[in-house]
Amino acid sequence: MDGRSVFSTTNRWFVASVSATIAIAVISALIGFILLPSAQSDPQFRGVWNAICSAAGVSRQWAPSESIVLPGGGAVSAVTITPQTLSASNPNVVQRGGVLATRCVGCHNASQAVAPLLSGQDAAFVYKQLSDFQSGARTNVIMTSMVKGLTDRDMRDLALYFASSGRLIRASEKGVGAEPSIVAHGNPTRNVASCAVCHGGVDHKAGAPFLEGLSKSYLGDQLDAFSAGQRHNDAGEQMRNIARNLTKSEITDAAEYYSGFNGFNGDAIGH
Repeated sequence: MDGRSVFSTTNRWFVASVSATIAIAVISALIGFILLPSAQSDPQFRGVWNAICSAAGVSRQWAPSESIVLPGGGAVSAVTITPQTLSASNPNVVQRGGVLATRCVGCHNASQAVAPLLSGQDAAFVYKQLSDFQSGARTNVIMTSMVKGLTDRDMRDLALYFASSGRLIRASEKGVGAEPSIVAHGNPTRNVASCAVCHGGVDHKAGAPFLEGLSKSYLGDQLDAFSAGQRHNDAGEQMRNIARNLTKSEITDAAEYYSGFNGFNGDAIGH
């Protein structure tokens, strides 16, 4: 031992190790904050700050032309969904819901491009959306008018009726291709879970809609609305945070995949 301090600029091993650590940190920063963000073509992932927020799953206004629309009047969803939210204890609820649904099928069984097909849909999801339209947490000129006079029982009976009327299970004539990566695996680098985790396929979250059979245009419009903040009735901003981290191609891939399903394992509404 020569008595020199380990942490000294005269110790060549100390100087070499510190220099190597700094060099690695600088190279990593250049790759992560400049090279990788510059390779992204979608506007919400361009730039250093956008890349950091995207990787962290932080909600923010990314694109200069994008405007985040906050809930009008501060209206947010007040519906709490659990597996026990709806229970058909009364055997007549489905029949009663079928009578109420005669006003619904004209749009929800015909014009599926703008009005989603509800046959076999998750009951808790249907109930939540009806409640949110009524409270103003979700807005639509037609639906706001349609739910205005419904009671809580009406909405529960409608939800249970649609849920009992046949689950979408088979491919349409055009067929269903292989699951896109965003559906099967998500994108962990952008904090995006796979669609199948909540919407069926791997698992199903209470109150999350089944997506099979919904039209490509409807699904694409809803994801775009979540991304822009124009739709804001998702609990904890979960769908907004996910949609803002999706690329246009991922939205298209998911919408095309789910729209390839059709058919029922039960009697369709209107039969």
